[in-house]
Amino acid sequence: MEQGSESSGVTAEQAVRDNPAWYHTIELAPGVTTPGAVDLRQVAAKLLPADLSGKRALDVGTFDGFWAFEMERRGAEVVALDVERVEAAEWPPASRAEMERRAREWGVDLGRGFKLASELLGSSARRVICNVYDLDLERIDGPVDFAFSGAIMLHLRDPVRALERVRNVLKPQGELRMMEPLSLALTLRAPRRPSAVFKAADSGFGWWLPNLATLHAWPRAAGFASSERIAFVRPPARRVRQVYAGLRCGSS
Repeated sequence: MEQGSESSGVTAEQAVRDNPAWYHTIELAPGVTTPGAVDLRQVAAKLLPADLSGKRALDVGTFDGFWAFEMERRGAEVVALDVERVEAAEWPPASRAEMERRAREWGVDLGRGFKLASELLGSSARRVICNVYDLDLERIDGPVDFAFSGAIMLHLRDPVRALERVRNVLKPQGELRMMEPLSLALTLRAPRRPSAVFKAADSGFGWWLPNLATLHAWPRAAGFASSERIAFVRPPARRVRQVYAGLRCGSS
């Protein structure tokens, strides 16, 4: 993947304007960066392997494609998974109407940012429309060596079911890495007992705010053989800065 050259700067600037709802901060061309809600550029090196050459990788819940492009930059052939429209997201029922209204107000159009960034970066990452609960080998044309899920499980009613589907498309000895927000208070209060704040009744965006023990328990319940914490990160964000844990999970 080659980043847009200097001559494409004007095109990159237009692309920034063409998407009013960038979620990820992505450098589209030298000096031209999308105004993402969260800037993950400095944490990618802590959470992804330095070299994915010869690997087939899956980005779970790609949105604008930041993690897909980062894995591709490290040498992977990437499949990027997403739902087709924001209405297909698993918003908590109590806040669904409000979240859909806000998405329309903000101009959220899933796939627009990915398409714009992909063209400017010369990416070959393939965006596949599929709910993670429906993920199987046929949907992505075969197994993957590596998968990444970036702050997706908190938005799902059933994180274990989603992780089970991811495990089922990993090759033997395959690896999942995930980044999820966590409750520091619950982690300190119950460092070994899985527990989580249930957010769906009062939060528009998420279902869960787990402690670290829960983040390890979810992949184990989904059938992963191991889980290991690799980092705590706190990326810059436009709204609320959140602490995330990065985990490495082995499929077998």
